[in-house]
Amino acid sequence: MNIYDRKLIASSELFSGFEVIIDIRYFDTMDHLIKHFHRELFTFFEDNKLDILKSECLQCDFHCHTHSFDEILMNFDNKDVYLCDNC
Repeated sequence: MNIYDRKLIASSELFSGFEVIIDIRYFDTMDHLIKHFHRELFTFFEDNKLDILKSECLQCDFHCHTHSFDEILMNFDNKDVYLCDNC
């Protein structure tokens, strides 16, 4: 991974472990980042014809407890970013 890459990981009962690597330079808000993650997850299910999981994905409301957007940008702690949907 390069200095601009960030690893986003799903932290949920159903989607736990799904990972996406993003280039942080293409994102300007936490909402934009989360929508991209959600779209990647949805597309994975769609591409693999996993219709029930795709339907479950549509109902998810991902959010982040571990980092603010600024912390993700700066990446001082060099930790993965977990996105939760089950609170």
